[in-house]
Amino acid sequence: MAKKILRKKLSLRDENRHLDIKKEVNYQMSELVDQYWLHFGSKKSSADREKSIVEGIRAELGRMFVREVDGYAVQRWYENLTGKRGLAVNTAARHFNVMRHMMRKASTIWSKQTGIDKNPASLIEVHRPDDSRERFLSEDELCRLKIALDEKVFRKGSKDFNQTYLRMRLIALIALSTGMRSGEIHQIYWSDVMYSAGLIKVRMKLKKGRERYVPMTSQLAEEIRQYPKPIGENRVFPPKGGVTSRRQRLNGSFAEMLERAEISDFRFHDLRHTFASWYMMNGGDLYELAKILGHANIKMTERYAKLGQSHIAKTVKVAGQIWNLMKRAQEENKEA
Repeated sequence: MAKKILRKKLSLRDENRHLDIKKEVNYQMSELVDQYWLHFGSKKSSADREKSIVEGIRAELGRMFVREVDGYAVQRWYENLTGKRGLAVNTAARHFNVMRHMMRKASTIWSKQTGIDKNPASLIEVHRPDDSRERFLSEDELCRLKIALDEKVFRKGSKDFNQTYLRMRLIALIALSTGMRSGEIHQIYWSDVMYSAGLIKVRMKLKKGRERYVPMTSQLAEEIRQYPKPIGENRVFPPKGGVTSRRQRLNGSFAEMLERAEISDFRFHDLRHTFASWYMMNGGDLYELAKILGHANIKMTERYAKLGQSHIAKTVKVAGQIWNLMKRAQEENKEA
């Protein structure tokens, strides 16, 4: 009899049902979302993006008790991200990372409240995006890109700025000239643009609170100077919909611009790869590139090493060459 009871206890333990408190604790996922957001999510540099993720979790699983969210429930939620919601694989992976972190806290520091002591998300196999992608723009594509970026600055048949394309245009030029990520660009404040120093301060800090700066060419500085400053806004690119809105994504205008430029198999993040690749192809230093890109580990930057030949070029010079190519394309387009 004793052996039978022991076997049952071991079985319950293996199934993550051995906690005595599990039968007594009815802690809802909605409560867990609130607690996670208060103590962790709201304090992250990516809080704006993370807010929409945790609210998505609440919408689908919020009424369930945490103890009811097992591996199967997490698997079904994850599959719905790319299924019903139609999210890209890399976006779904970011959503899953938040879920896994939240459930880890639920199963460790909040286990008495939640009634679980194992992370159900650890049972799920997630399809990770291919981080080894090396797509970057060729010289010809760079020229076509600049022409496409300039085509719709003004609304058709008028001298009024096309605000949607003007915004997207400057965001794309910053990414191409500095290697900044989309999320970092959307966090730029006017006070971060250091014209005299030729730098832009990146608000998403490195580990241990270290600050990061990226070089700003004179051409890019002039583009930022000419960009209309929204009244009462500290950000260069405030969230669409007003101060309370959290929407920061580029809309379909970027895809339309790529189509006009006849550029295929290209994502916004590949502008970052383009900067890094051209930097190394023009003699950039691998360690300096790691600092500019904000890589915590030099191994993340080594993917570009094969493109380097010597360590003599400066970052601003390299970015300037990209601008010269685009300027030449613009002049040739006018002559045509």
